[in-house]
Amino acid sequence: MAITAAGISGWEISSNSASPPVAHAAHELRSHLRRVGAAGSTPGVIEVRAAPGTNDAFEVAVENDRVVISGESPRGALNGAYWLLEELGFAWIEPGEGGIAFSAPAPLDSGVYSQSPAFPRRTLILGQDALHDEWQDWMEWASRNRLNDLFFHDTPPSRTGRATPRPTGAAAIAADGGGWLFERWDADGRAIAAAASRRGMSLQFGGHHLPTLLPRALFGDHPGWFPLRNGERDPRFNLCVSAPGAIGHLQEAAAAFVARFSGADIYHIWPDDIPGGGWCECSPCSALSPSDQALIATNAIAEAVARAAPGARVAYVAYHDTVTPPEFARPSANVTILWAPRERCYAHSFADPACAKNEKEYLEPFLGLLDMLGDDLSRLQVFEYYSDAILFKGLAPAHLGVLPADARGYAAAGVTNLQNLMVGDRPWLGPPWHAWWMARCAWDPTAEAKLALRRFSEAAFPGAAALMAAYYEAMETAYSSLLDLHDMALTPRRDVLDFSGVPREALRTKANEALGAAAIIDRCRALVENARSGSEEGARRLAREKTQYEIIRAVAEHLGNRTAAWDSALEGWFDEARLRLRAAEAALDAIDRWDREWNQPAYASLATPMRRAMRFHTSEVRRLIPSAPAPDPAGSPPAGQ
Repeated sequence: MAITAAGISGWEISSNSASPPVAHAAHELRSHLRRVGAAGSTPGVIEVRAAPGTNDAFEVAVENDRVVISGESPRGALNGAYWLLEELGFAWIEPGEGGIAFSAPAPLDSGVYSQSPAFPRRTLILGQDALHDEWQDWMEWASRNRLNDLFFHDTPPSRTGRATPRPTGAAAIAADGGGWLFERWDADGRAIAAAASRRGMSLQFGGHHLPTLLPRALFGDHPGWFPLRNGERDPRFNLCVSAPGAIGHLQEAAAAFVARFSGADIYHIWPDDIPGGGWCECSPCSALSPSDQALIATNAIAEAVARAAPGARVAYVAYHDTVTPPEFARPSANVTILWAPRERCYAHSFADPACAKNEKEYLEPFLGLLDMLGDDLSRLQVFEYYSDAILFKGLAPAHLGVLPADARGYAAAGVTNLQNLMVGDRPWLGPPWHAWWMARCAWDPTAEAKLALRRFSEAAFPGAAALMAAYYEAMETAYSSLLDLHDMALTPRRDVLDFSGVPREALRTKANEALGAAAIIDRCRALVENARSGSEEGARRLAREKTQYEIIRAVAEHLGNRTAAWDSALEGWFDEARLRLRAAEAALDAIDRWDREWNQPAYASLATPMRRAMRFHTSEVRRLIPSAPAPDPAGSPPAGQ
């Protein structure tokens, strides 16, 4: 015998626990099954049970008139409820109630089903104000897709001491240039913590806030607290970790920080977000690598946090010039290690032996961190960038093959938390496949991409699933080519997809690949434009996906032609360079038109500097071409772009 959603929609739901996640499991079962209607329901009962553990695993026993969901923890019971709803035809493809999809599959056979996640913690990182504004919807979406941790991260960093309210217009938001997470937590922090507790989710908070704890304004009175660089004290970045006064001030400020932003399980108070050159060269510090100095600062913060918020932890971020493991310093007991390989190649998995860049620049340091931790891998976490539209310039790579391969590699290495940064210069108008796919792979790294893509497309675009799956697969081909970094070196003032002229041969290869990727994306227009959905909600999603396609196409056209113009100019092929430059500028104009019509003010703090950076790099190519029209004033690219 077997069950269906309609057949059990009228069943009684009971539980053996008053735990909030168990109560929420019962609520979610009732509210979802109510959508189906009880017309075909037969008598029966759904029992939700939870052991008092911490494991997210569950077992679901299905009988003709009874379903028993048994979680190894309250959160495990909630996971079991969501697994059952998925098997009965529900899917959560985007945040909000409109993101709930249902289609009746084959009945679920009687039997006992059990699952356990590959990673104990699975995190969605909300990386900007626009996403924090919608935190309730994103938290529910994450929980339903069996993620159990939410990280409130701010890009750009928030500021203390503001006397004015958050701007509402795009120009004012861009001019302000800061994040507003601090104010969001002041207003909603208690509600966020309560909502997370109800869902059995943990919370993380923060970002690049070491400068927040040691304000640059202190330099006048305490120059010795700041790094010595090139023979002079420099207030711009980080601190001198050999200065007792700086460490003392840092610890006092850290205690105040966690008191104000209470409720998180892990706090992130990272150094400045620069590629390198921000640490101290004084006599005591000169023997310490950037990683050692960063970990010494993190340990000092962690000592204060241990007193101010017992049980909370502090993250040390291995990122940019701290990717290499520390030589001398070792993490305190309440410090987690957060591996953040932002500049890696996303055309290959992080451990793919075919990618020399990943192997040399990232896999080797990662293995060094494993050696440093020894048998204590429980604190090792990975901060990944699968949904980072800053890194990917507004593009939306599907990561069909790379993401599960990454997850398998990280799980095998003993990583306990796989995280995914969501941030960008524009809203996700189409359903965020990349985030949905990450949730699947974080639970089960053996998930099969084609099967998952078909299920996602059927849920998101009923009646157009085959065309949309083909669309995602074709776009993946383009992205695999565009994202391959070969042996390119990261050079100053350029982000990853601005590419590099070092070595010269790699740029020549990249120019051809980028043009080819843009051509594939251009041909994908037919797939998305010819798709038709059989439901009103599916039709609305298709319309939004088509709008999103236009910005993706324009960005790909810009990157491809700008890179080709650069390569042609270096070769002395100036006629070709001028042709490509005109195409790159036309694509930039198309991006600006899209922003005016479709972008939202909350994204302006990132969209504005990203567009400025695009024009700056275009003007740099123009300067290489004789007789090219004079550039528009573009200034310099913003930091990190």
